[in-house]
Amino acid sequence: MTSITLPRFKSRSGLAYTRTGQGPSLVLIHGVGLRLEAWVHQVEGLSKFFTVYAVDMPGHGESDIMAECLDIPTYTDAVAAWIDEVVQAPVLIAGHSMGSMIALNFAIRYPQQCAGVAALNSVYRRSDAAKQAVFSRVQQIKESITAENVTAPVKRWFDFPLQGDDEQHARMCREWLSHASLDGYRQAYEVFCFNDGPSDRDLENLSVPALFLTGEGDPNSTPDMSKSMARLCPEGESYIVQASRHMAPLTHSVEINPIIKDFGQRCFDRN
Repeated sequence: MTSITLPRFKSRSGLAYTRTGQGPSLVLIHGVGLRLEAWVHQVEGLSKFFTVYAVDMPGHGESDIMAECLDIPTYTDAVAAWIDEVVQAPVLIAGHSMGSMIALNFAIRYPQQCAGVAALNSVYRRSDAAKQAVFSRVQQIKESITAENVTAPVKRWFDFPLQGDDEQHARMCREWLSHASLDGYRQAYEVFCFNDGPSDRDLENLSVPALFLTGEGDPNSTPDMSKSMARLCPEGESYIVQASRHMAPLTHSVEINPIIKDFGQRCFDRN
């Protein structure tokens, strides 16, 4: 598969997005340094069942950067305003990595607009070693952000040496990261690294169904994190994708898409 660029719409609020398919609304939010094409396999596979909206996060892809952003709720409010403007209906919201933090915060703070939430490769209560590692990366980026340290995550996202389709997937991720806005990347990465997941109280009070999915070999968004969050939610469930790492939605879409489809249909059926 070669890297592609999907044609976008642009909202009045400055978010770029694609709209494909028909049916209940599914919103997809990517992670730091990526762009909406990271969901290309979900756009293709799930638009048979949903109206699929894939969004460029603020400061990424073709979306405008925010003047100032200090926390996840600021990103969430931008997405919520876009949903009010463009979708105008309750959504199933799914996010990957930092996008999962935004999706969960949306489900917690905007439950009237949310039929359910899927958090893919999400973070919850990093270990002390993981916190130190991300803090060090934030400091490095603050001091000198370069194309080399922006593309460094690819080494953590895939098993090397690359085999099969992962060679192309890693090339796509490296291309997206290398073309990312450095200001947008810096802004988002600092917010991502200083967020340690939703509070236990927020998870315990979550009023919509929640799916937590991650890769078996993801060292930073671990299976234990997903399982712990799912246990706290009244309607939580977890799924661990075997032999996968951080880019599971891209590398294991054949396995993941039916899970999202089934979860989403159950979410909309209950309303």
